[in-house]
Amino acid sequence: MSKMRIQSYMKILFFLWIALTGVQPLLAATATPSVQEDLRSRNYKLNILFRLSGLNDVLGNIESVVEMSGNIDEDALAPGQDEFAKRIMRQAYLPGKFYRALRRPFIEDYKPQHIRSAVQWHRSTLGEKIRRLENEAGHPDNKLAMELFTKKLLKAPPSEERISLVERIESSAYRTEAGKTLFLGYVKLMYPFNKKIDARRLRKMLRALEESITEPIREVVLRSLLFSYRGVKNKDLGKYAKFLGSQAGQWFSQTTLKGLKNGIKETAYQADLIQVELLKEIDSGGPDYPLLMDLAPPGQRYLLIGRRDPFRPLVNKGGLVDFSESERKMARLFGDELGDIPPLALLVFVKIEDQYPELYKKLKHFGHLFNNREELEELGDEEYADFVKDYRNVLERSADIQMELSPLQVEYDSLRMTGVILKKLEAVAMFEIGTTGYAVRKGDRVGPSFGYVEEVLDGQVIVVEEFRDYLGNILTNQKIIQFNQGPS
Repeated sequence: MSKMRIQSYMKILFFLWIALTGVQPLLAATATPSVQEDLRSRNYKLNILFRLSGLNDVLGNIESVVEMSGNIDEDALAPGQDEFAKRIMRQAYLPGKFYRALRRPFIEDYKPQHIRSAVQWHRSTLGEKIRRLENEAGHPDNKLAMELFTKKLLKAPPSEERISLVERIESSAYRTEAGKTLFLGYVKLMYPFNKKIDARRLRKMLRALEESITEPIREVVLRSLLFSYRGVKNKDLGKYAKFLGSQAGQWFSQTTLKGLKNGIKETAYQADLIQVELLKEIDSGGPDYPLLMDLAPPGQRYLLIGRRDPFRPLVNKGGLVDFSESERKMARLFGDELGDIPPLALLVFVKIEDQYPELYKKLKHFGHLFNNREELEELGDEEYADFVKDYRNVLERSADIQMELSPLQVEYDSLRMTGVILKKLEAVAMFEIGTTGYAVRKGDRVGPSFGYVEEVLDGQVIVVEEFRDYLGNILTNQKIIQFNQGPS
């Protein structure tokens, strides 16, 4: 029998065996879709959940909770500062970044069975109605109606059954905890402008507030929910409470809370950067204050720059009003006061470590201190100012350390690359400074900032400069010196 005929015969037997046993061939098995849902399916289902549940714009609901809670502790947030903080946070709010932070826990703790149940609930007629009512409750147009409803509650409280249902919903949802997180973010953002908060006790105060504001914010959330559900029957609220108490409802609420905390934390970091710029602008003395005018409500603007509000009377019951004292304490830029000092060349820092142990110790000490914002916040104003002054002196002394320089450590404009030659398989660049020629190899020091030659190529030399900034971060800068040209 020929070889071709034998191969055909074997193929027939192979496929006959597959048909009789039901076993899939290897190639077909590898092409079978995975039992687990693929990435595209997961993202598709999460998109549906976020759209139906209103998570795409959940921050607005939490802001309304904080707005209604703004007067629970006037030592923490002076009148008007909740609006001021909100404006800064909104300026810092990056929708895409916030959305990704909110979504991250859902990806990390992806539960297909819970998503199906959550989507089913939010897609139901009752689910859509409750979401719509909850969103409408926090709208500014309903503020007056909310106040009137609250007054009626005092005269005619709801039944015990209804209160119990709303309390079950509140305890299973995320609004109280998310509202606390945002409120504490506002307090931290406003403390440089709040004369009742001493920086030394800010961290301690935040810890105390985390406990003390829980119940007041919870009461705000309960009133808001009672207002939202004023037209919803107890039977329907019972269905909502049952969903929230289910495994799917608990997963949805807890994952949402985790995502909200992530998003608020990232937004607060961006808000801190805006706060620093705002403090710089105020300290500049103007005359223009574009950032301040954009972010601070009118009453706050004049206080922050130490000027009289033209709409505020010159006299009150106590006589002539004193406008001389600004309500903002000394600005703390948390090390940014040192931003005008150039970073230290890393080679100089290495020499300080080897030959100037006391100076090295101070550089390390201050670098650690200015990396610890909480520690800086606990310092008194004078102590903080002294630390900034002392660190400035240390950095300036470090910059004055004398170093031995090679002839090539001059400004880049003085260097001219004339060619590259090979010496024993090593590329050597030829440089000229004036009328003097130099051979430059990998590792040689070149330029005014102690850069070293990283690579010699055909037609260019790559120089890497390394620095240490006042926080101890190592920074690198690359210069490319082209043939017959200066650096780029």
